[in-house]
Amino acid sequence: MGRKISNFAIKSYVIMKTKALIISMAAALCLCACSKDDDELPKGNEVKKTTEIEKPETPTEPETRHSYKPVELDAMQRDINAKMETFAWKLFKEAYINRNEGENLMISPISFAVDLGMFMNGMQGESLQELLKAMGLEDYTMEQINSYFHTMMMGIETADEAAIFKSANSFWYNQGLTASEDFLTAIKNGYNAKTEAVDYADPQTVNVINAWCAEQTNNCIKNALAFTSPEDVFHLINAVYFKAGWEDPFEERGTNKAPFVYADGSSEMVDMMQDSFATSYAETDQYKQCVRPFVDGAFKMVFILPKEGVDLVDVIPETLDYKVSATADAYPGKPKGEYVALYVPKFTSEYTANGLFGYLHHLNPDLGINWEDLSIFEPKKEMTIDAFQKTFFKMDEEGAEAAAVTVINGCTSPGPADVYVTLDHPFIYAIVEDNTQCPLFIGYYGK
Repeated sequence: MGRKISNFAIKSYVIMKTKALIISMAAALCLCACSKDDDELPKGNEVKKTTEIEKPETPTEPETRHSYKPVELDAMQRDINAKMETFAWKLFKEAYINRNEGENLMISPISFAVDLGMFMNGMQGESLQELLKAMGLEDYTMEQINSYFHTMMMGIETADEAAIFKSANSFWYNQGLTASEDFLTAIKNGYNAKTEAVDYADPQTVNVINAWCAEQTNNCIKNALAFTSPEDVFHLINAVYFKAGWEDPFEERGTNKAPFVYADGSSEMVDMMQDSFATSYAETDQYKQCVRPFVDGAFKMVFILPKEGVDLVDVIPETLDYKVSATADAYPGKPKGEYVALYVPKFTSEYTANGLFGYLHHLNPDLGINWEDLSIFEPKKEMTIDAFQKTFFKMDEEGAEAAAVTVINGCTSPGPADVYVTLDHPFIYAIVEDNTQCPLFIGYYGK
């Protein structure tokens, strides 16, 4: 018979083997550690070098950061740009005076101006001259104006990869008419406009045009047109879209409910964002003004807050050179830059401005659009002209998003810290390109 091994012997054997394995592993670890220490010792030095705690790597910035290319204009284009800045604020003042009561307001002056630029390529005679005067452009040729808008819009679109700004143009016209080749060529070459003859009697036409507008505005404006009809002659459209994050986002935990006092004296608790930062600041006896940059500083938001007892309409400037006003030493005894504690509502708004040619008429009472001065079609077509604009705006802790669709339409019948800046009552805001100071959007928040 074979030798019988007791359970006790088996257990003892396992324990001895386990201890031996542990001792072997410990020895191996010691050898590795000694080898590593020896490798780290500087030559001729017996003292072991202290190993520093490794700091976490600094997060790399997005590749798109620091890619800002300022819009460059020649001397003539800079002169036109100054006129357009004045036109933008005059237009906003008209929109504010004629705004829908109880609604926040935002318009896109650049969108309307570009649409008018295209439209003027199909005009002549007294109508053209009076429209140029309303815009302050009577001293410039259409070639110069087209050159300005082409350079300006291309420059803004490519100004910064860290922000989005795009502009698109289209011309939709009644398929029963013959559009002027000169007009089509001008808006295609100068404004990269899409042109298409459509059947306005087809109920699907409005969906086609609206789909184009939605695509160009990232679905911010889905129903630019309410309808189309056989009486429609054309729709000349500009669409613009903007989106950018703040250079320094607001902290979400800093957003709290706070009172906002409306123009009628009533108040409501709103989501108020807050932050303290160094920025350009100006103050007069009528208003406070500060600037908050978007990422890279290619674009910035300008806030203008009337002081208590001052009517907002009295602080709407006809022109505003932000480089001077926002950094001027208008605040006695204070430096040009300030550490500002900013409190601003988080909100979304939509607005429709109808009858834009009525605004232009207020800027130049002699303005009238005579269909006989329109060379858009061959032969000329009797029609009534008007324009409207739809806008969208959203501002939150991350940044801002804005869009606008401007439609000039022709039809055979009339159509449709150191400083505290607490924006707790109606105020003006504007999004501008930094180098040219071109106002892309100007808004009023009052409810």
